[in-house]
Amino acid sequence: MKIIGKPTINPIIFYSGKICGYITWIFLLGYFLNAIPRIGFQNIYLQRFSGSIAVFGLLIIIISLVNLGKSTRFGLPTGKTTLRTTGIYRISRNPMYFGFNLLTIASMFYCMNIIMLILGIYSIVTYNLIIIGEEKFLEERFGDEYFSYKKKVRRYI
Repeated sequence: MKIIGKPTINPIIFYSGKICGYITWIFLLGYFLNAIPRIGFQNIYLQRFSGSIAVFGLLIIIISLVNLGKSTRFGLPTGKTTLRTTGIYRISRNPMYFGFNLLTIASMFYCMNIIMLILGIYSIVTYNLIIIGEEKFLEERFGDEYFSYKKKVRRYI
C-alpha cells in the first residue's frame, strides 16, 4: 500500500497546513501533560470542554481510520480504489477531517494563545481546501455514484 498520494492542492499549502494542525495537537498534549509551560489565558472549564472535544475528535478519527482500512493515505490515491459509503461514511463524507478539525479546535481552546489560534485556523482552512480538491477527484473517478452519495451525505456532519 502506498501511503503518500498526490496532494489535492499546492504541496506547500497541503503539507504546511497539516503540520500546523499537528503542532497544535502536540502543544495540546504537552500542556495537558504539563510538559510545556503554559502561555496565555487559562480557564479550567474551557480546558475541560476542550478536553471533551479532543476525546470526541480522536474517537471519530479512529473510527474513520478503521472504516478506511488500507485505503488510508496522505493525498489522492494513485491506484484503484473503492468509494467508501458505509460505516461512519454514511454520516459524513469526511469524518477523518472532521475529527482532525475537532482536535485542532480543542487544541486552540485548551492552549488559548494567539500562536495556536493562527496555526489552528490555517490548518482548518487548509483541510477544507484539501476536501474540495478531493471531491473534484472523486467526482471524476466515481461519477454518478459519488454525485448520488454527495446528495445523501453532508461534507462534515
